[in-house]
Amino acid sequence: MLNIPPSLKPLVALIMPIFMGLTLNAQVPLPCGQPEAQAAFDAVHSGAAEARDAAERSTREAAQALLQRGAQDDEVYIIPVVFHVIHDNGEENISDAQILDAMEILNADFRKLNADTGQIVAGFVDIAADIDVEFKLAKRDPSGNCHSGINRVQDELTYEGNNQMKQLIHWPRDSYMNVYVAASAAGAAGYTNYPSDWGANTDGIVLKHDYVGSIGTSNAYRSRTLTHECGHWLNLPHTWGSSNNPNEEDNCDIDDGVEDTPLCLGSPVGFCDVERTTCGNLDNVQNYMEYSYCSRMYTMGQRARMRAALNSSLADRDELWSPQNIEDTGVLEEELLCRADFTTDRDEVCLGNPVQFTDASFFGITEWSWDFGDGTSLEGTSESEQNPSHVYGEAGEFEVYLTVSNGSGSVTSMDPMVIRVLDNGMLSSPLTEGFESGSGPWSEGQWEVQTVSGQPWQIRETTGYSGERSLYVRNRQNEGGEITRTTSTTYDASGMASIFISYKYAYSHRTTGETDDRLKLQVSKDCGDTWNTRQFHRGIIDLPTAEDHGGNFYPSGTSEWTGHIEEVTNEIYMVPNLRVRFEFESKGGNNVFLDDINIYGVDSLGNVQSLVEGLSSESLALDVFPNPSEGNATVAAFWQGSDAVLSVRDAAGRLVYQEKLLGNGGRRVSLAGLAPGVHFIGLNSGNRQTVQRLLVLR
Repeated sequence: MLNIPPSLKPLVALIMPIFMGLTLNAQVPLPCGQPEAQAAFDAVHSGAAEARDAAERSTREAAQALLQRGAQDDEVYIIPVVFHVIHDNGEENISDAQILDAMEILNADFRKLNADTGQIVAGFVDIAADIDVEFKLAKRDPSGNCHSGINRVQDELTYEGNNQMKQLIHWPRDSYMNVYVAASAAGAAGYTNYPSDWGANTDGIVLKHDYVGSIGTSNAYRSRTLTHECGHWLNLPHTWGSSNNPNEEDNCDIDDGVEDTPLCLGSPVGFCDVERTTCGNLDNVQNYMEYSYCSRMYTMGQRARMRAALNSSLADRDELWSPQNIEDTGVLEEELLCRADFTTDRDEVCLGNPVQFTDASFFGITEWSWDFGDGTSLEGTSESEQNPSHVYGEAGEFEVYLTVSNGSGSVTSMDPMVIRVLDNGMLSSPLTEGFESGSGPWSEGQWEVQTVSGQPWQIRETTGYSGERSLYVRNRQNEGGEITRTTSTTYDASGMASIFISYKYAYSHRTTGETDDRLKLQVSKDCGDTWNTRQFHRGIIDLPTAEDHGGNFYPSGTSEWTGHIEEVTNEIYMVPNLRVRFEFESKGGNNVFLDDINIYGVDSLGNVQSLVEGLSSESLALDVFPNPSEGNATVAAFWQGSDAVLSVRDAAGRLVYQEKLLGNGGRRVSLAGLAPGVHFIGLNSGNRQTVQRLLVLR
């Protein structure tokens, strides 16, 4: 037990949260985000705060009436729960086991069955309460279908953890307590709102994934976050009141609406001093509504206040435990074999890379049998058969099925999961993409569009830099913050010294003002698992190519386009499955266009590698000097056989010069007036070809 002199307690209160966080958790623990979330909620829903204040008197009277009933108030309320795991295939996609562990801890805390009740200090042992509330995962969804009570949704909003994220999936609050698990809980360990007649579609608890349960990404030190947030969800403030400011002198004047929780300053985050006295009484530091991170109990007064909330129609809390809802949500049904289901860490993979399969079947499964669609099957009863990893040996699309059994029956997944396995070098080399109808990788399905929100990349039939078509985003329809991407299949860059990626783009601001829209060129060396931004065009710098437009912007000619050539030289990208992606993030500007994407690989000799494979350098050769040049260069050409053709193309693939070389032997050709940039000098004779790269300086 700490014996801290009163004069040192303010200092200790400041340093102990840091010390406790570093020693027990290797990081400073996070606070609850309820006060901030409540303030934001009240700002959106006019009248919510006033209504809550007006109802406080009746809330206290209802709680007092329940206290007076004493032992007669002994009905156990059952609350159906659904977990929504919002993830981006990262560690935030926690296991079912971690969720079940969190539920076990929650129920133990609410029934005062937690093993650490023996550590409650003497001053509060007699008022530590069994809340007589139990939480059970739903076994039926809102449509009455069999369900595990756990949903998994992949979305980048997991990094926000806000109310917008809740709109991805939300079950009716009069039937379920919605719990969200995400990579972020808006900067907190977790948060929720007090019961309210407003905001039915955002009612629920949000938890940061590493504050869920005591296993997996979390630990025992952070395992009471759900218990704390359930207190808020059932109308409990913090022990020092409805703020996120513990350890302030004014807190001694604030009541939390519960008679048997002493007035207190509140413990700083992670500071556990069970002898702490701040407002003339011993603080209930071990209360679940404290920030001490050594919580052990609720009080009888808190029990009454939460049960009053469950007997109120406010936020439909009284509907949750009704017999009809218990039947509708199936929480008391036997765990019968019901459904075969599974998830994967990806549905598109490059040849030779593994796909991780995770069983999501229910209930009571004892054996798993997998059909991976490529002639390979796997069955067994161990964890390796329940959640296998599989590597496909050939490219293509494969339908995967899972059959599960429990000894008395079996069931097979209804709809197959289709896994697309990309071959190496699926794109032509060099690549030329003009988005014209019936030709090029786009028409062959080798570009995929992924849209997080807003308008997607799509074809514009009547606008192009060269040709009739281009790719564009109807950004004029976006409000800002929307993201869309288009991603290629694989390009074989193995053995190359550098890769050139060139493209044309067009964009304008609206006449209402300058915006900072973003167009990014990204490349991936690992088949799309990670991405590196190679070029970043911004609306306030280099993205605009035309004057501002009041209506929809459509470039009227080539003068309203510009281009970029990106050279990639890092050898880590010289892989057989290089992928290219264009990402556009809206900030409220006008339409954006993309056209004439070209990818060239150049070997260490300056040759465009794909064009010189199998050619003999002794029968066909080029020398270009000086290189780099300032616009004039000399080409020395050597060939065997009759006639040759010398050509010069710019980095976008356009022919800028061509000359027929007659006879057999060699020839010197002078080139003059070349524009700044990269050029490719080609020599063709019969079925032979070689190419050299020439850099013209600005």
